This record gives sequence, structure tokens and C-alpha cells, in this order.
Amino acid sequence: MSGYITATFPQEKEQRALELIAELKEILPFVIKLSPSDRKTMPKIDDGRIPFVEKSLLFGKQQPMIVPPFAPLDELTNDLSLFSSLRRVALDLASLSEMVSDTRLAAGSDAYQAALSIYKSAKGASKMGVPGTQSIVDELSKLFDGQGPNGNTTPSTN
Repeated sequence: MSGYITATFPQEKEQRALELIAELKEILPFVIKLSPSDRKTMPKIDDGRIPFVEKSLLFGKQQPMIVPPFAPLDELTNDLSLFSSLRRVALDLASLSEMVSDTRLAAGSDAYQAALSIYKSAKGASKMGVPGTQSIVDELSKLFDGQGPNGNTTPSTN
């Protein structure tokens, strides 16, 4: 068995984490959800294009005659500022999200491996005729058998 992590997350701390996430949503009421199609088709800014956007705004402020009427500089300036601020927030959130996901994966793996060892042990005990173990095997096999990618999962013998 691996034992990737040994930790607890008391219910009151879980509740506090959920409250903080709700507070973040309140702080960011303007965030939107894009469709997969929108995400795929919209032009995107990246590290290499930030200087292009910044210089375009600078030139637009220096030479207002080159700014199209449908692209107000104030709005473009606000958009770039919002992009920069959210970029910093997104990096921290992505890092935290990855760590939470990895920790959840490790905890689940530990729990699953322990459950597999219990199931395997119960099957061995049942084969040896230990009273009461066949009902345990029967109950666990209802939940375990047929759950793998091919529908015929067998617990690891490691």
C-alpha cells in the first residue's frame, strides 16, 4: 500500500474553505463562462502579444485619429488592466487547484488501495471458510466487479 498522504480536513475547515470560495465569487462578480466554441474561436493574448497590445494602446493615445470609433481607448485600457490582474489571480488559483486535485487523487488512491486489500483479504478468508466473510465478499463484489474499463476488474495482487 502506498500511503501518499496522511491528513484530515475537519468539517469546519471544509466549510470555511467553501465560504472563502464563495467570497472570491463575490469579489469577482464580473467573471463569465465562455462556450467551448467561443474559447476555440476568439483571438487570444499571450505573453508574446502583451507588448503588441500595450504599444497599440500607447499609439492610440498618442494618435487618437488611428483609433476606430468602435474601440474606445478607455475600454481597451480597462480590458488590459483586468487581463493583467486576473492573470495573477489565475496563476495562484491554478496552482492551488492543481494541489487540491493532486491531494484528492492521492487520498482517493490511498483509500482505494486499502479497500482493495480488505476485499482481497476477505476473499482469502472466505476461501479458508472463516465464518461471516462470504457475505462481505458478496456485498463488496456487487460494488467492485464490472467497474473496470473492460467490465471485469480484479483487485491487484501487489
